[in-house]
Amino acid sequence: MKRYIFLDVETTGLSPHKGDRIIEIGCVEVIDGFITGRVFHSYFKTSIRISIDAYNIHGISNEFLQDKPYFSEKIDDFLGFINNSIIIAHNAKFDINFLHYEINQSGGNINKLYTICYFLDSLEISRKMFPRKKNDLNSLCRRYNIFIDEIRIKHNAILDAWLLSIILIKMGFFDKKIL
Repeated sequence: MKRYIFLDVETTGLSPHKGDRIIEIGCVEVIDGFITGRVFHSYFKTSIRISIDAYNIHGISNEFLQDKPYFSEKIDDFLGFINNSIIIAHNAKFDINFLHYEINQSGGNINKLYTICYFLDSLEISRKMFPRKKNDLNSLCRRYNIFIDEIRIKHNAILDAWLLSIILIKMGFFDKKIL
């Protein structure tokens, strides 16, 4: 039995090295190619202001986050959910860099992240399958006839994790053992 977690994050900006933070995490569990329905989803309060560019992408405001927990308050729940899994993220380096930063800021051990899970980048997989084509999430949805125009107005971590899991199932990822 192989356990996959499709993961996406939304952030205050583009660079954790400049102080940007995760404000939303969405995770969808898939076991042996079947979506189980188990998810981890949380928004996070932060003292960092959300950049205009980031807001225009996801539409999450600082005001919306005021009553949400800090990442440090949910770190154990998050790490427990992803434990013993293969994590698949689109442009995984972005998500991993932010996870490293948040785990460090929360006093956690980054090395533990790599002992409890393994990371795959679905963008790299898509580029190998469809060289010289657009492989962003919207393009992949169109390619696989997943109609998102009315539901994906803005980026949303949990929706994007769901979409990514469906795309990889439709790609034949679990049938072909693309690993």
